[in-house]
Amino acid sequence: MGKRKIKDLSNINSVKNFKKNIEKTYQFFSGLEINIFTTKEVFRMFKARRHPKFKEYQNIVEFNKARLSYLYELGFIALFSNFEFFMYDLLRDLFKKYPNSFKKEKMVSYEEVSDFKNVREIKEYIVDSLAIEKAYDVKSWREFINRNFKITIFKTKKQFRLLLMLNALRNIFLHGGGVTNSKFRREMKELLKTQIPLKRKITLDRKTYFENLYRLLKGLTLERSN
Repeated sequence: MGKRKIKDLSNINSVKNFKKNIEKTYQFFSGLEINIFTTKEVFRMFKARRHPKFKEYQNIVEFNKARLSYLYELGFIALFSNFEFFMYDLLRDLFKKYPNSFKKEKMVSYEEVSDFKNVREIKEYIVDSLAIEKAYDVKSWREFINRNFKITIFKTKKQFRLLLMLNALRNIFLHGGGVTNSKFRREMKELLKTQIPLKRKITLDRKTYFENLYRLLKGLTLERSN
């Protein structure tokens, strides 16, 4: 395949968009907490308790600890969604820039592209299809990019292990109702060398993990070996 001269990865559109997306997500959820606090103070300052519908408004705008935790759980999930889109988006950029990189990959069938009008549309479909396929799993995505483009995702194994742990946690929040299952137990045993009980509600501070994921993604480093 030859050497790929990627001079500055920070100038690739997918990387620039990823940085914008995680910042937008972080600012949105952090801003919501500030608005919640501000609204509570406004209620207190202007003696809104005298209003006949105070209780009704209070139930809507005031957040207890549980509701605030759920807010950051959603933020945590959204941040990881930013990263998942980046996995796909980066591959699309790299495939378009280096079309020879997927010559040996499995191609699409004739039926899939027979209705396209020109070669450009067919190429776009192939690139999109391969990007989706290769971005399905975090581990295989990282290995594929390293093998095909000599790009290392994150500087250290510790950082990548943290990403995998946070991914497992995200999956539990999104698909498991925040309750541990056998898959999560296997993953934590491999990553953290610890035993996690089954069917246990996760009580970890969501805001802490939201902040941890933001810092990890913001510090993401794409390094190319010579």
